[in-house]
Amino acid sequence: MTGAPDDIFLTLRQMVHGDPALQAKLFALTDAREFDVAVRNLAKVSGLALTESDVLQALRTGRRGWSDRKLP
Repeated sequence: MTGAPDDIFLTLRQMVHGDPALQAKLFALTDAREFDVAVRNLAKVSGLALTESDVLQALRTGRRGWSDRKLP
């Protein structure tokens, strides 16, 4: 199955949010390349397809959102 990266990431987020063991596995990864491989493998076994570029862009977007958040 293919689709827009945003849709694929939404599906993967829902999977991860429902699986504490998977959350722990992904949170334990501190290397961006290892995280990229893990996310793409998760997508692949789920019948989805992401590229390295898709994952790295999502990481950058997430970091930017975290940095730009408004704190009280």
